[in-house]
Amino acid sequence: FELILPFFPAPIQALMLDQTVTDLCINGDRSVFVERNGAMQLVEGVTMMRDHLNAAIEQIARVLGRDITEQDPLQDLRLPNGSRVAAVYQPCSPNGATVTIRKFNRWFTTDELVGMATLPAGVRDIVIDAILERRNVLISGGTGSGKSTMLNAFVAEVPATDRLIVIEKPIELQIGHANAVRWEAVDELPGRPAVTVANLVTAALRHRPDRIIVGEVRDHSAYDMLQAMNT
Repeated sequence: FELILPFFPAPIQALMLDQTVTDLCINGDRSVFVERNGAMQLVEGVTMMRDHLNAAIEQIARVLGRDITEQDPLQDLRLPNGSRVAAVYQPCSPNGATVTIRKFNRWFTTDELVGMATLPAGVRDIVIDAILERRNVLISGGTGSGKSTMLNAFVAEVPATDRLIVIEKPIELQIGHANAVRWEAVDELPGRPAVTVANLVTAALRHRPDRIIVGEVRDHSAYDMLQAMNT
């Protein structure tokens, strides 16, 4: 977070560094909300003026190698630790930029998830057996329900000798395998066409994967994922 902290006032910096906060939402109307333990709550007395927030997201985008403008008002930016900064700029957010920071304070093992009563031990064992038997596994759930946390925990159960091709948009998983290839889908930019998750799934089949891991499936890329499951 050192890259982006200087662009925010001290109270918001403190929220970014708070290990109990998983999502930080700054709305165009100056209000600030955080999610702790699955519950969203207003942060009383903490605001950020519209002009300051607009300037902050412009600078953050530049630091991360992008530009957010009225011609390109949607950005999904990735910090080096995997945390995400999603922003909607004017004119799509006319009351001021809307900024949501999804934090990854730490990742958990399957044993830790069982110990926290987040994952029943019996379910954990069934899924690990499915992984070892090379079955297809699909993790689904609502926003903020822990899909990435669950996926990251189960990827660690994949045999260390397997060759993994991991496809995400944006990259966020923490992969410890020696033979893991990391790919990231990218949006269209002037002079550069978009490369979608679907494109990368198709390409992955030519790179001798033992496993293809897709971080998040949206739109027509679901079809390509189902096709890959049949190979």
